[in-house]
Amino acid sequence: MPSRPVASVTVTLIGILYSLVVAGRQRGIGKWIVGAFLILLGLSRVYLGVDHPTDAGMAAVLAVAITLIAFRWFTPNDVFPVVYRRGKAAHLDVTGRRGTAIRQAVQDQLGLEVLEIKPVGLEGSGGSTPLRLRVAATTTEPETYLFAKLYARNHVRADRWYKIGRTILYGALEDETPFQSVRRFVEYEDYTLRLLQDDGIPTPKPYGVVEITPEREYMIVMEFFAGAVELGDAEVNEAMIDDGLLLIRHLWDAGLAHRDVKPANFMVRDDHVLMIDVFFVQVRPSPWRQAVDLANMMLTLGVKSDAETVYQHALQYFTEDEIAEAFAATRGVASPTQLRNVLKADGPEILAQFRSLAPERAPIAIQRWSVRRALLTLWVLFIGFVVVSLVLGNLNAFT
Repeated sequence: MPSRPVASVTVTLIGILYSLVVAGRQRGIGKWIVGAFLILLGLSRVYLGVDHPTDAGMAAVLAVAITLIAFRWFTPNDVFPVVYRRGKAAHLDVTGRRGTAIRQAVQDQLGLEVLEIKPVGLEGSGGSTPLRLRVAATTTEPETYLFAKLYARNHVRADRWYKIGRTILYGALEDETPFQSVRRFVEYEDYTLRLLQDDGIPTPKPYGVVEITPEREYMIVMEFFAGAVELGDAEVNEAMIDDGLLLIRHLWDAGLAHRDVKPANFMVRDDHVLMIDVFFVQVRPSPWRQAVDLANMMLTLGVKSDAETVYQHALQYFTEDEIAEAFAATRGVASPTQLRNVLKADGPEILAQFRSLAPERAPIAIQRWSVRRALLTLWVLFIGFVVVSLVLGNLNAFT
């Protein structure tokens, strides 16, 4: 019968090697070290009479085979490489084989020749890899730039865990149903782009969805707003304030909510505010979600201007009651992380100023317990207990 202690130690070491060590020369050296250690462990147990030679050998062989199959099947290195670099895990490397695949896919599926692929706006993006594509001239169009967002299966997993975490921490804030595949990611964003275009809201023109690797990697391609600057980097004037507030008014009238109003998701060109990220757009949202959009836009504009000016302009498009409800609903997680960081750094008093200008309203609670939230909490605690038990069990087997 294979030796359980040898198998446990083997699984632990191979797991560490394939989940923490970069593929290539470093992992190759690690394999020799792990192999030498396992040989010494097996020989020592045979010498002490604890295991028979075939027991130790069979345990090591089976453990290595099963662990390698699991890693290569569920986390292949070409999709989930181990890398150590600054930046977010959501941002994929677009050089090498992936870059070649992107160029070929765009050529075959959209009929466009990609001359250059360059990541852009990584600081404000956490759920995809945003790219700028330089496209060669065609018979009807000159050489131009396009914007693209690359999605992979790890983005689907991250979205699923993010929504589970939000449900545990804050309850059911809104429609938090996770996407089941990366294909659904890009299909939904392509749909929202076309929906907003039909409603006359200034968003990039969609060029279509590109399949890089079936069921693993997809890219959505759209218009690139040349000459535009991020709203957070622009000198905001009264025309931009009106345009930003009017954009929210149009969303309200169309029965839509953006759900992710922050400086990185809006650009400015010729004093017009343009919406560039529509992934979180929701159709027929709750009044709470629409109110949060209004407050976040006013905060985004107020940081670059002042609360009094933004408030007076907002009264042209919204009533005092609507503004008061918006700031009563805006609490913590209701604002995107980037906007919260901007407020902490550049305008921590802006929120208090808006609340003092608007009619007084009691804060709207967002943390609500439910049966689903309680079950999710128990499930996460159980998984954590199992993981800790396995780790302690392997350590005991090792000692």
